[in-house]
Amino acid sequence: MDVREPALPVDPRLPGEPTLAEVTVARMWLGRRGVVVWLPTRVLALRLGARDGRTRGLPVHAIVLPMLGWFGWVWLESLELPGRVAFPIVLHAVYQVVRWRQAQGREQVAEWWAGTSPPALSTAAKLVGGWYLASTAVTFVGGAALCAAAFTTESSIAVAAHTLALAAGAGATALVLGRVLRAPVIAEDAASHLVDGLLRAEDAYRFASPAPYVLVVASLPVVDWLEPGPLEWFALAYLVVVLGLQLTGWLLVRRRYRWLPPGFYGR
Repeated sequence: MDVREPALPVDPRLPGEPTLAEVTVARMWLGRRGVVVWLPTRVLALRLGARDGRTRGLPVHAIVLPMLGWFGWVWLESLELPGRVAFPIVLHAVYQVVRWRQAQGREQVAEWWAGTSPPALSTAAKLVGGWYLASTAVTFVGGAALCAAAFTTESSIAVAAHTLALAAGAGATALVLGRVLRAPVIAEDAASHLVDGLLRAEDAYRFASPAPYVLVVASLPVVDWLEPGPLEWFALAYLVVVLGLQLTGWLLVRRRYRWLPPGFYGR
């Protein structure tokens, strides 16, 4: 099969054939970056379509997840358990991993077609960006330090729950980021090679953004925002730094790949 041929979603039940929804999403994704094609190549249709929530049940998730979070919150409240804020954080971490695993199913098909060796670790890290890596390090190292400080102030089940939620976020982020950095390059020409680098940068923010996990620290029971002290000011600085690094990194990625250069992306 020629992976450079346009994707023809004749029968999505055939192994490796993109669906009509995936082809449509791929066209829209390319169009936003200045590339107008009617039918993207098979590799691009699979990879780009798999990452869009509209092809992976996002409308259903948008209903089910809030309901699950609400019922979980009410159930924990009925048991009068402390640290209820940690539950939606853990739920978010699990959901991100599930979304990523769904996309990986199509990635494996594309990898079988056009996969090559992984890039050097330094090259992959440069594609992801130092701003993202710095924000991730600050999120979990700084969050762990704040949780440890909270334990010295008030050793409780609530603080332990927040710490476990932060650990769950770190595990989910490490799982996704490890694959982003070490996955094989899936490309058969210069155009798809460039898209491969862009998807690595986007996947880090799409499936492993550490920004939501700052809520673990912001909601620590020992952090009193009404009467700020040293711990509160440290937590505030932590929030500002993490969110600032994340936003700056995302904007730079968007700017760097705002337009795709000429190449073969489909017909």
